Amino acid sequence: MKKYHTYRLGGNRVRGPNIQKTDKGLKKRNSRRAKTKLYRLIATNFKRDDLRIDLTYANPEPTAEEAKNRIRKFIRDLRKKYKKKNAELKYIYVTEHVRHRIHHHVLINDCGISRSEINECWPWAKFNYRSFRYFDGSPEDCMRLAEYFVKETDEEIRNENAIQKIRWVPSKNLKQPNVKRITIYARKWKDNPTPKKGYQIVKVESGYTADGFPYQFYRMYKVNERNVWPITQSRVQKKKKECTVKQARDKPRRRT
Repeated sequence: MKKYHTYRLGGNRVRGPNIQKTDKGLKKRNSRRAKTKLYRLIATNFKRDDLRIDLTYANPEPTAEEAKNRIRKFIRDLRKKYKKKNAELKYIYVTEHVRHRIHHHVLINDCGISRSEINECWPWAKFNYRSFRYFDGSPEDCMRLAEYFVKETDEEIRNENAIQKIRWVPSKNLKQPNVKRITIYARKWKDNPTPKKGYQIVKVESGYTADGFPYQFYRMYKVNERNVWPITQSRVQKKKKECTVKQARDKPRRRT
């Protein structure tokens, strides 16, 4: 749930062509929107104990075109193994090569497939202890992974020689998040939001946008026996709480 001041001024507007470089402020906002979008996609389609895989290359390092073909072949071969297990492969992957050797980060759903079976689809390097990990599935881990994937490709997509021209490559069978936008006419909102029945608020963040407008963000998850997540506070809230405590300590006490 995110509450913010609307930027819509009404009327139908058509975006014009790009005529100048994107400034730093807009780059940050675009990056933040990408993280939110990817977070929702991961949280909607992947769960605890799904698999995170890092695909690297032994010497010699492939060319950009070879790397592009190899990651596609890896996905095709892996999809065949999933079909033999009567399962459907879901994935999101990113490719990085700026300031590093070419490598790929992949998130896939688990179907009971083993590490050795996955490594059979990637003959260009052997998996080590860091190449194969389980996805935690918590809201915080979804956000951490989204931030990591976007960070990895932030410079890639602006490079003319980039292997990957988009921030991430998703499988076509991913379910799209159901995002509802509601216009509310109000001057302010509650500092401490109330969760819906059967839901738990796991994060609350309040602050101001770069343009000086207030916003509030909080994340709710359905409560059941398997997922009860610890409540986290944003830096803004923690700082506000620390200042309140400090003011209370510094306040002179009345003598009796």
